[in-house]
Amino acid sequence: MRNKKILSILLLICLVLSVAFLLFSTGCAQRGTIEPDYSAAVAEKFLIGFDKNDYDSISAYLSEEFKGLVKQFKVHGTRDKTYATLSEVFFAMTALKVKDANGKPLYMKYKIGVYQAGTLKFDRTLSEKGYTSVFYKAKYSNEPNGDVTIQLVFKDENGKMLISGFWFNSKILAK
Repeated sequence: MRNKKILSILLLICLVLSVAFLLFSTGCAQRGTIEPDYSAAVAEKFLIGFDKNDYDSISAYLSEEFKGLVKQFKVHGTRDKTYATLSEVFFAMTALKVKDANGKPLYMKYKIGVYQAGTLKFDRTLSEKGYTSVFYKAKYSNEPNGDVTIQLVFKDENGKMLISGFWFNSKILAK
């Protein structure tokens, strides 16, 4: 009887702690269902430039914080303290750990295909600690079983909302 009482108390404490953790861990984040006015045009241009490996066309949309992280990335195969151009580093960062028959790294677009311009659909937002994640769904040529989810993370930099990070998710990429 005493063991059941102790077990009941422990289970109750675990339940209360779990609920408290969930309440406090999500308390700072704000979820939204309204698309920010700055994000759609930037997202469309970013995805088109990203597909073309055209760093110059998308660099205007990247925050200095993000560019600083890109500068620190060392491209595999270069000598110590030798860094590639920002453009080369940026696209090396987005390469998958998959190689073609010649040993050349494959980029994400070879796996999910090319962005189908004009298919971008707003999903939701999440704001936390000065960053706003805007989630979209879009069609890609090699992803026939559904949409690719794109998360663009924006941060205000001198009055302009710029991309500080991005992620892609889909059934094919999850494999």
